[in-house]
Amino acid sequence: MSDSFEFTLHSPLTKEDWNKLSDAELENTMSVTFQTPQGRQVKYIKCEVLDKIKSEISKQSKMHMDGDLYIKTSACMQIIDKYKAESEE
Repeated sequence: MSDSFEFTLHSPLTKEDWNKLSDAELENTMSVTFQTPQGRQVKYIKCEVLDKIKSEISKQSKMHMDGDLYIKTSACMQIIDKYKAESEE
C-alpha cells in the first residue's frame, strides 16, 4: 500500500475537495483518536488493522512451528478474533 496519493484542488475549495483533504470516508485512515468532554483520549483502530496484525502473527508462527511458540501465537490470534467480534456487534 502506498503512503501517498495525488489529487487536484480547486479554489475556492469545494466540499468534495475538503472531503479528499480530510479523508472524510476514512479510506486512508487506520486509526482515529477522540477527546472526550472530560479530556480523556480514546483511540479507535480499523478492523483491517487487526487483520494485518493477525496475518503477520500467523506468518511468524508458521516460520517457527515449535510447539510452545505455536500455542502462544494461536492464543494471540484467538484474542484478536474475540475483540474484533465484540467490536463488530
